[in-house]
Amino acid sequence: MLLDNDVLRARIRLLGSFLGEAISRQSGQQTLDTIETLRQGFIQERREHNDGQKKQLIELIASLDNQTLKNVIRAFSIYFFLANLTEENYLREQRRVMRAESNQSWEGSFRRTLSECRERQIEPEQIKELIDQLKFIPVFTAHPTEARRRTTMNILQTLYEHTDAMGVYPEGSLAFEQAKQKTAETIDLLWSSDEVRTRKPLVYDEINNGLHYFDASLFTAIPKVYRNIKDAIVEIYPELSDYALPAFVNFGSWIGGDRDGNPFVTHETTEMAVLMHANTVLRHYQVLIRKLRRELIHSDSIVTIAPEIYERIQDYSELDQQVFCYNPDDYNHEPYRRLLSLILAKIKATNQYIQSQGTDDNAAKDAYLSPAALLDDLRLIRKSVNTHDSAHAEGLLLDTIRLVKTCGFHLAALDIRQDSGYHGEVIADIFANASNLPDYKALNETERQEWLTRLLQKPGTPLIYTDNLSEQTREQLALMQSVAKLRKLVGDDTFGSYVISMTNNASQLLEVLLLMRFAGLSGIDDDGHLFAALPVAPLFETIEDLKNIDKIMPTVLDNPLYRELLEHSGNIQEIMLGYSDSSKDGGIITSAWQLYSAQQTITRIANQYGISTRLFHGRGGSVSRGGGSTHQAIAAQPAGTLNGQIKFTEQGEVLYAKYANPDTAVFELTMGITGALKASSSRFVAQLAQLDSYEALFADLADAGEQQYRALTDNTEGFYQFYSEATPVQEISLLNIGSRPAHRKKGLPSKSTIRAIPWVFGWSLARFTLPAWYGVGTALESVKQNERLMKEMNKNWPFFSAFISNIEMAFTKSEMNIAHAYSLLCKDEHLRTQVMQAVEQEHALTHYGLNSLLEQTSLLSTQQELAASLQWRNAYLDPINYIQIELLKRMRQPDNKDAKSTDKLSVEDPLIRSINALAAGLRNTG
Repeated sequence: MLLDNDVLRARIRLLGSFLGEAISRQSGQQTLDTIETLRQGFIQERREHNDGQKKQLIELIASLDNQTLKNVIRAFSIYFFLANLTEENYLREQRRVMRAESNQSWEGSFRRTLSECRERQIEPEQIKELIDQLKFIPVFTAHPTEARRRTTMNILQTLYEHTDAMGVYPEGSLAFEQAKQKTAETIDLLWSSDEVRTRKPLVYDEINNGLHYFDASLFTAIPKVYRNIKDAIVEIYPELSDYALPAFVNFGSWIGGDRDGNPFVTHETTEMAVLMHANTVLRHYQVLIRKLRRELIHSDSIVTIAPEIYERIQDYSELDQQVFCYNPDDYNHEPYRRLLSLILAKIKATNQYIQSQGTDDNAAKDAYLSPAALLDDLRLIRKSVNTHDSAHAEGLLLDTIRLVKTCGFHLAALDIRQDSGYHGEVIADIFANASNLPDYKALNETERQEWLTRLLQKPGTPLIYTDNLSEQTREQLALMQSVAKLRKLVGDDTFGSYVISMTNNASQLLEVLLLMRFAGLSGIDDDGHLFAALPVAPLFETIEDLKNIDKIMPTVLDNPLYRELLEHSGNIQEIMLGYSDSSKDGGIITSAWQLYSAQQTITRIANQYGISTRLFHGRGGSVSRGGGSTHQAIAAQPAGTLNGQIKFTEQGEVLYAKYANPDTAVFELTMGITGALKASSSRFVAQLAQLDSYEALFADLADAGEQQYRALTDNTEGFYQFYSEATPVQEISLLNIGSRPAHRKKGLPSKSTIRAIPWVFGWSLARFTLPAWYGVGTALESVKQNERLMKEMNKNWPFFSAFISNIEMAFTKSEMNIAHAYSLLCKDEHLRTQVMQAVEQEHALTHYGLNSLLEQTSLLSTQQELAASLQWRNAYLDPINYIQIELLKRMRQPDNKDAKSTDKLSVEDPLIRSINALAAGLRNTG
């Protein structure tokens, strides 16, 4: 029997009471009383609006000093931590109950997905083919929209385990009471520690935070995912019981490799990231090998051990003498343990060799040359164990093999990203310092391609005969040398793709290939073919760039040298699509439409040229940046565009929400994988007779929405002044959330200078959530005569229904009353009135349009659990919003212009915490 929402609310109240006790004990009853006055007052205000009562609450906030406001904000912030954690645990228990009831499974589970495959008459061999071609690649990026420290993450993980125990044991039992006590103690510790960073993170910190999720959950989750899909296959497709699963899950990272706009990411940073990756995964392998050594205690005096085990021990005889020098007869009759001891020593030596960057000759003698060599040893043991103990062969030993297949020695493939303009400047500098090359900047696009192609066709590695290169050029060439060195040291899979942001010309791909030549990463092989160690992936971000894909990609693919490169490297072209900048540029509807159309265009071009593509989706946490349900988003991809391979960024608070705990990580990975399976199977992709009509209507929606969006964001004079004053965007840079600057240029933000994350974050914090819905109301109104067709689209077209569902969720988080309160921070009354009239009118149109389309009287009528979650959150978000408004007023006082002013520093701390608290409460904000 599934748990009901009352159980969830009761658990949140219990944790809230523990928090109240901690506050009273550590900060005094008066602090708790103030918090309770605001909490209960705003709850009552939500239930029954009263102007007088609301005024009193706002006056109370204005009367409080900065230290008290800090405590109030901390209380609400930690409360949201506890509520989010409880919701996660609650949903986990829901799934656990469903698993226990054999006739139930949730949408997106392996069991239900494969059952649906069977119902759709997908044959065993077809399932095998689907999984064989599957590549599911989440890529972690350093774009956080919260300031949660790793220390706080660790405390919350401990708290999650205690609260989970409370859900497992019967209430009143000794085990329950012990778990309850530990929960209270951990919350007490949480209140007494600082939940936000006190300094801006270094890139090192960002790398470390990304690695945290592997130790915290993914090393446990990855083998479970493989185990779960195998169990489902055996149950639903018993014909495939002997099918050996390929390693279809791979992880990527941008942290330490994303150089675009971040001056703190250098070639040394990239080297550091790779070494930290290797250290993390190789240390974990040592833990697993030690566990295996405790498990595989089989004696050859009792069971028959394969002779290959003894032969392998003999192969490592020199190492064997070193490892067992203290007792040569140790494990003499337990050959698995003896071989595992040697494997453990070899893994240690491998890590030592890598960390020395190839300089430790002693470690080099014993180090594994590649992950394949380690896998060979583990498979040898498994093959032997299987002859007498299949349970242990299929247990931790198999899990370890699968983990090594997935993570190798590199853990997560590091992508390199840089802006196309940066490469152009580097190439121009190299040309300028070569007497036999023309002025690169003076060349047109065709001439650039011709010269680059000519240089790429030359054999050998090009040399530089000058010391006059710019610092930028030297850094780029040093990066290429580092990539080459690290690939030899750690393995060919150490790096993923070289992503070129703001791609708008074919020559920009050739520029990167030429830069690779200086480190031997590209060149002409013995057969005369061009090769490249890293695939070059163009990133199309703006609306204009997305529209120009059909001009850029054919030009690239018409280049014989480049086509030859693809043909001899798997014939796959990776292309990245940017959700963030396209949405910021043209609005949510036109962004969705152009991204949809771009995928179709790419697929058409790929078919025309006989190549395959892997689409790399640059999604964020918020709806305006491609957020929402991963399963729905992937399953709703345009027909024929996926082909089993999908790569996507995991950003911001999404990382914590998905990967903080093992069971949640298993669930999220499963949902994404099954979405990819569905999108890759023509049996799941509905062949819609009316698709042309649907697409034509969506194109009309996009045109109308874009016009309305641009009227506000491009054509309203002073709009960015309003945005700068009426949201906390100026103050977001104070929040210690990332090493990369929030703005591309200093001064008043504009559409071109502000980055997509603070653009969305600022509007979200002020409760406008404008990027996620502005233009939707006008668009729906513009095609009202086709409402019947729209309702049919919502029923039959997964792409449209997923889009509308995400818009509805994000729109529900907007609060015009609070947005109006923020708007008063804008000093220009005329500008304020002009912008707010446009926003409020569009908000009303969107509210009506969504309810009309979905045939409901209130938002989220069909998603009651989500509606309930957002509803109770609002009463706790309201006081933080009004506190933040008060703090923004104090922060922006003329006396606080001095960066070192005492008053400014005292208000800065609670203001930073208010941003963090709102992010925790609103969740997908950036």
